[in-house]
Amino acid sequence: MGRSNLCLRYLIILMFLFFLTAVACSRAAKSDSDEGQRIGEIGIYTARIISAAPSITEIVIGLNMGESLIAVDRYSSEIPGVPAGLPGIDFFYPDIEAIIGLEPNIIIIGEINTLGVTNNPFRLLGDLGITVLELPTSGSIEGIHSDIILISEALGVKERGELLVESMKEEVERIAAAINPGYEKKSVYFEISNAPTMVSFGQGAYLNEMIDIAGGRNIFADQRGWFSPSAEEIINRNPDIIFALVYPGEDPVSEIKSRRVFESITALRENQVYAIDADSASRPSQNILLALKQIALAINPNLQSYVP
Repeated sequence: MGRSNLCLRYLIILMFLFFLTAVACSRAAKSDSDEGQRIGEIGIYTARIISAAPSITEIVIGLNMGESLIAVDRYSSEIPGVPAGLPGIDFFYPDIEAIIGLEPNIIIIGEINTLGVTNNPFRLLGDLGITVLELPTSGSIEGIHSDIILISEALGVKERGELLVESMKEEVERIAAAINPGYEKKSVYFEISNAPTMVSFGQGAYLNEMIDIAGGRNIFADQRGWFSPSAEEIINRNPDIIFALVYPGEDPVSEIKSRRVFESITALRENQVYAIDADSASRPSQNILLALKQIALAINPNLQSYVP
């Protein structure tokens, strides 16, 4: 696997682990319904936007504001709808002078961009009159809806945000309605990072919600946030289905099937191991719908006519 793919995988895992830290440390003071931390005044109508995270970039694109992007983070450049040739900024070590030189009037960041930072570099931008919008970490689908609305308000296109959220809700309802209410839910193990340090999740993660919506039952629903389960725990809980994030250049399904220690698990014995797109599963934007459809179809193959 190439260096860029390793970096991408590291970023996704870091984001998930950051979510666990954020929930443990700050959810008492902040919820998904909060409007984020605002630095400067919001009310942008002719926007020059800098996005600091792929999920934010996807939301901006979903609001039909992609042409207003003047720079993005290093991992957003290949997202469909991002104008070609935009500067890619390292937001873990941001060059504030370079950012100022781009003359943005709004920068949208996430909590991960300021995690552990004692001197918030983005505060200087706010002092210079540049709007900086910091989104809270979204651990639920409703939280993603709130992110979309908040960004749309900041960009002066609230109606677009409301329409985007409504379309998400309709799609989720359509998938949920297609599942037989008398259907016995299959147990699911979802692997975010593979061996030797396996990472999964429990309640408080939007992926846990998605499994439930799709007619499954997370074997670790009694846990909270993101954690590293042991192989013994997974074997004892004996999932009917296993999902794994697929990163560029990897074959997680074959890797999991090759684990001799997992041979007794129902999912392996019945060939029920599936790859889920890492981008759509790990980025809290409207594009989680792709991962939701993949999950739903794997759990319920008979939904093919309902979930194109």
